[in-house]
Amino acid sequence: MDTQEVKDILGITNSKHDIYIQTSIPLFIEFIQEYSNNSFLDESGNVVLKGGAKIALAKMIEYNMNKSGQSSRSFGEVSYSFDTDFPQSILKLLQPYLRIKV
Repeated sequence: MDTQEVKDILGITNSKHDIYIQTSIPLFIEFIQEYSNNSFLDESGNVVLKGGAKIALAKMIEYNMNKSGQSSRSFGEVSYSFDTDFPQSILKLLQPYLRIKV
């Protein structure tokens, strides 16, 4: 999966986040592999994500780019709280690829 494919899935038309996306792809692929206990390797040993896993990867990148991870905010003495876990709506996309850990 490359930067352009992520941008196409998310509908991003500018290059503002290209470096972040390019840097994040291998990190989130590793997260997806560990979370699902699935290497996604083809016969040649290349990592090939399937449809739902590709969408999950793009959504994880989008989630981290936005302030959607902010779970609370106060103004009195300025306090911000962030939710660092991905929402179930994203993780649910990976369910068909989950493998039992032995």
